Amino acid sequence: MIKKIDILGLQLDNHTVREAMMQVEHYLNDDVLNTIENISMKTLLAAEEDPVVREAVETMDLTVISEKEIMQAAGVATMQRVQETKEKDFAVEFFRRVERNRKSVFLLGEAGEDIARVKGELEARFPKVVFAGEYALEQCVGDFDAVINEMNITAPDVILSILPTPRQEHFLMEHKDKIHANIWYGAGELEIPGKKRRCIGRIIKSKMHLERLKNSMNKYNHEA
Repeated sequence: MIKKIDILGLQLDNHTVREAMMQVEHYLNDDVLNTIENISMKTLLAAEEDPVVREAVETMDLTVISEKEIMQAAGVATMQRVQETKEKDFAVEFFRRVERNRKSVFLLGEAGEDIARVKGELEARFPKVVFAGEYALEQCVGDFDAVINEMNITAPDVILSILPTPRQEHFLMEHKDKIHANIWYGAGELEIPGKKRRCIGRIIKSKMHLERLKNSMNKYNHEA
């Protein structure tokens, strides 16, 4: 299995969930900030135009392909990896490890309602996960020093970001050096495993992203 795939000049990890969890176990017990991000088609398209998003993806310690269409477009879709991606197996195993190791989570989102939804769904699926704190950026007036201070005061092991792209990448790149935690997990618009939200609007948006991604890949490969 190919462990790295090149899409639009970005090197993305293509580890099995088992391989990725070996890295996560190390990160959970490390004394420096390790960065993980779910990579969607939306992320790739944003990275094509936004240098900050591109730099964020390029410097991640671990990238997790979150849509099977990315592997299919790159021609590296194996049955195992497609199934793992469809079932959100990385997220399932990630939170199981957090739960098992009794690590704490700080939840960062754009709006209070987003945080409440994700927190509720995580608590239902992973009841032993410890939440150290939470913050909705819509509540912040001025710069984000207050957000960083609140994060660091609670001393979380994991910062779970559900900020959308490109807000998520900009926040990380601007404040990475001030964040005290073992893991930053940029989950983006997180879909909790077991929750089916494949509404018509989401399906149409996914198809649009796929067409744009294919066009961008064709253009990139032609110019390379």
